[in-house]
Parts: sequence; C-alpha cells; structure tokens
Amino acid sequence: MEYAIKISLEEAEKLLELSTDFESELEEVVSLVNKVLVPQVIWKSYRVDSLDKTGFMVQNKVFHCGGKVCKALEESTQLVFFVVTVGDKITDLITQYNKEYDFLKAYWCDKLANWALDCVVEKMKQNLAVLYRKENLKITSNWGPGYCGWSISEQAFLLDLLPVDKLQVTLSSSMLMHPVKSLSGVIGIGNKVKYKKSGCADCALQHCVYRSLKW
Repeated sequence: MEYAIKISLEEAEKLLELSTDFESELEEVVSLVNKVLVPQVIWKSYRVDSLDKTGFMVQNKVFHCGGKVCKALEESTQLVFFVVTVGDKITDLITQYNKEYDFLKAYWCDKLANWALDCVVEKMKQNLAVLYRKENLKITSNWGPGYCGWSISEQAFLLDLLPVDKLQVTLSSSMLMHPVKSLSGVIGIGNKVKYKKSGCADCALQHCVYRSLKW
C-alpha cells in the first residue's frame, strides 16, 4: 500500500528550525526529497494468543517486549504487525550529499526522511482507526523493537509475520532494516484498549536520532 507524502517548504523550515536565509538551498533539498520518497506500508492483524506484563505471544512466536510496551498494549485482543518504509532512494540522496561534502544538506535530508516516515505511520494509524471503528474496536499507538527496552533482535520474528518482500525490505545480521528509512512495529486492537501516543518520554535510549526532531 502506497501513501502520498509531500513536504512543503514551510513545514521543512519549521521542522529544521531555519530562517528564510536558507530558503533557496532548502527549496532545492525539499524538491529532491519529495521526488525520491516512496512511502509504502504493509500490515497484517493476528489474534493475541497471550499477553502479560512482560510480553505477548502471536502465532506461537513469543515477543519479550517489556513492561512499558505490554502496559500500552493492555486489553488488546488483536495485534496489527506492520512495516513502513520511504524507500532507499532517499538514502542514496543523503549519501550523494555526503560525498560532495555538503553535510548540511545531507543532515536536512536525513531529518526530512525521518519526519516523512513518521507521517506515514500516523496516516496508517488514522486509516486503521477508521477501519476498526466499524467493528466497535479501538487502536493503541505503535510500538516496536527498539522502544522502551524491547530488544531489536526480535525484529526478525516480527518481519517473519509479514510479506516484506513486497516492499523489498530486508533485515541485516545486526537486525537493521534495509531500506534504512524503515520502521516496524505493532498496534493493539480491542474494545477496551487506550491510545497513548508513543514518544521519546517513554524511551530510555538517549542517543536515538529521533530525539532531536520537533514532533
């Protein structure tokens, strides 16, 4: 499933906290970023076999996501597993700027790509909320490996439950996804679940690149 994402110059200036002094250079970057972004989503829902204070089991796979994530998924009767990506061309653009020693533009591209990825996740959640509302069900926010102590090694289990080859998303031996600008996770579904937006305040990972973004 593809999602249309287009970043405006005004949004980019606000996100990067830039004055109009950089307008011409930023306009060039925004135009190129919009051309290379290929936002795509794949998701699939599964019945929850078990969910306790330390983890959950789906399709005979046990996920040790930890207390914070389990609390956020509390009362879920289904879990939506998902992968979101904005493609690998944006990474090629960042690499190109770095090779040209234009590190500022590379930095801008990186931040804009992260923002676009988050926008796709938010659009997906909005669509899921509408879809499940028809069944009198609600959704939680998204949580995934790397959040709140949930080991990134379990990303392999998560991707095993999705036909990620359709998005050409692969996993390295160190459990990092390619394209780099990709995100995996789960969303709880149920009639008693509560939506609590996931964010930096929930996570102890101090050196994450997303911490510097103004969401």
